[in-house]
Amino acid sequence: MDITIENLTKRFDDQIAVKNLSLEIPEGKIYGFIGANGAGKTTTMKMMVGLLKPDMGVIRYGGKELKHLDSSIMQEVGVFISKPNYYPNLTARENLTYLQRILGKPVEDADRVLKLVRLDGVENKKVSDFSFGMKQRLGLAVAFLNNPKVLILDEPTNGLDPKGIFEIREMLGELAHQSGCTVFISSHNISEIEKLSDRICIIDRGQKIFEGTVEFLYETEGLEYRIRTNDSEKTAKIFDVFGINYQRKNEAFFMETAKENIPKLLKNLINENVEVYEVSPDNSLESIYLTITAKKRGKV
Repeated sequence: MDITIENLTKRFDDQIAVKNLSLEIPEGKIYGFIGANGAGKTTTMKMMVGLLKPDMGVIRYGGKELKHLDSSIMQEVGVFISKPNYYPNLTARENLTYLQRILGKPVEDADRVLKLVRLDGVENKKVSDFSFGMKQRLGLAVAFLNNPKVLILDEPTNGLDPKGIFEIREMLGELAHQSGCTVFISSHNISEIEKLSDRICIIDRGQKIFEGTVEFLYETEGLEYRIRTNDSEKTAKIFDVFGINYQRKNEAFFMETAKENIPKLLKNLINENVEVYEVSPDNSLESIYLTITAKKRGKV
């Protein structure tokens, strides 16, 4: 199920939390939502699941407009937002089966999702004895109940160890690319979003500043490249002619430039009899994120 958001806006008193936000989230893909604390991520996600009513804008799931607290659409959506709440004196399985009975859903699905999030070995342990990471996994189990067509996940890997983060990444990839589930996920861990997402959005101060693939972002915003040659002095002079900003660290140069400038630069180096030992891009979404948000705020 695809999701379309048009001109979504939310104000709290005199502060605009989300402003004219429009997104296209394709079906069966993982969509990464990136932004600093206070950027509007959680507010957006709460509006997407009907927990907050937008001041303006439209949210559509599979072409059907979402109304505030619309249960008909939300039956198809699994949600993990903010800190999940549980009955601490019940076990993981009891928490899930109780929820299923309230919803009139099959209780057997509890065992499936507990296995999915690797809690099947502690399903009879009281939640009060769970670690923070185990509680996060239980929150994901709730979101995965009843095979939703859409997953809305806010910081789902928070508190997990590296092995747990890898397992969740593998699980979400399988749900999206093999089962056709649409996954909308936010995280402060930008490197994880980079590895996981088919498409990303960067939001800053409630406004979208980029939407598209990570590869397209690299091509349009430029990367930092590491270059090593046999003649540092000639290399520096050629960089100066090109007007390229660079830093020298030991025997290497680090420069920021667009991908399409590299062939011409290498040609000039070779024409000056400079031997190029290495040209390698620093494919870091985190560094590009910091650069473009700083540009947006006029700090660079």
